[in-house]
Amino acid sequence: MTDQTPISQAVREPRLYGVVDVLRSDRVAGWVIDRTDPGRCAIVEVRREGRLAGTAAANRPRKDLERQAVGTGAYGFAFAFDPPLEEGMEFTVAVTARTHDGVELTLQPAAGAAKAAPAEKRALGRILAELAHLRTDIGALRQDLALAEERRADAHERMERVQLRLERGISATDAPQARSSWWLAGVAVTGAAIAVGSVAVGLFSL
Repeated sequence: MTDQTPISQAVREPRLYGVVDVLRSDRVAGWVIDRTDPGRCAIVEVRREGRLAGTAAANRPRKDLERQAVGTGAYGFAFAFDPPLEEGMEFTVAVTARTHDGVELTLQPAAGAAKAAPAEKRALGRILAELAHLRTDIGALRQDLALAEERRADAHERMERVQLRLERGISATDAPQARSSWWLAGVAVTGAAIAVGSVAVGLFSL
């Protein structure tokens, strides 16, 4: 009979570890460490109401981590929401940490960092976010309208200049015609006078 020695299974700790300890309508912050490579910072992806809000590097120094001798202590991150929700509004946020080689961890809020949001308030938060996007779109449309108005005014001004040139050209054409008519009338009068004079000389010579 052969003795078999039980093989102990070492419990592996998660490669990434951290928490979200600030979760407000305008800001989210926390820390995360890559235990296999404490000298390299993780990248944090922040989503609000399911939509990507942005990313941040977890490389900020934190005194509490330094006091607890957690690596170098420079594993903090912070991200500001733009636009923020109005004060008192509830919201949902998902924070995911990622290493340089693709290992991911969803960071959980620390105790007291956040409360579950009622469905109605989450819906209102989404509406407010959509309104913020609409404001941006309206601003862009106003800029487009202003540019179109400038182009329309420029085209109108050019049309007026062309019309003025046409009117001047027509006036310049009419003037020689008027002078030509007066000259023809003068020639006719002179010819008539010569004819009358010839008739009178003929009568006196009889």
